Amino acid sequence: MQDSSDEPQHYFPTHPAYLIPVEIKDMDPVIYGEKGHRGVFTTSDIPKGTKEIWVWTDRVIAIHHNELDAYIEKNFVNGNEKDIQIFLRQGFVLPPSTPEEGEEQQEDSSNKGKEDDYFYSNPTDAGRFVNHSNEPNIGMDGALRDISAGEELVMGYSFHGNPIWYQNICSKYNVLTEAQVVQKVGNKIINSTK
Repeated sequence: MQDSSDEPQHYFPTHPAYLIPVEIKDMDPVIYGEKGHRGVFTTSDIPKGTKEIWVWTDRVIAIHHNELDAYIEKNFVNGNEKDIQIFLRQGFVLPPSTPEEGEEQQEDSSNKGKEDDYFYSNPTDAGRFVNHSNEPNIGMDGALRDISAGEELVMGYSFHGNPIWYQNICSKYNVLTEAQVVQKVGNKIINSTK
């Protein structure tokens, strides 16, 4: 099926922005601590090394951390804390940017383009439903091992950025940061709120 938005057209077999056929399923509230928690499951076998699993599209929006409170006020006018928690839990922060090999670190005080200065939200992209696992089967570069049809696609959240501004806004709305989710999974508690 072709996506009908104004973004560059990609072929999504099922859910944007997946390049493989997937389905979104409700997860066990006993494990995840809340009804309505979802996960992404492949409907076909995926060989180890497959790179084309998910594509970054214009559905992912970048919000500078200095504008995040204003964005929340504007887009969550009812102030419903649960909606704000879901928004924060389904977003992410990229790891801090580092210079490419042979490139010198810029001493520019403006830090324009620094990845961990942005909160990335993907409200219409099924990638927001990928859960964390300490034994991930996908990563930023694709399939880490052979994945069988029907398996949940899970990634390790430990590579995400965890700047202090992100920790503060998550604390303000009683939401776990990606780093806190990584710590809690070891205890089998994956609840998205604290």
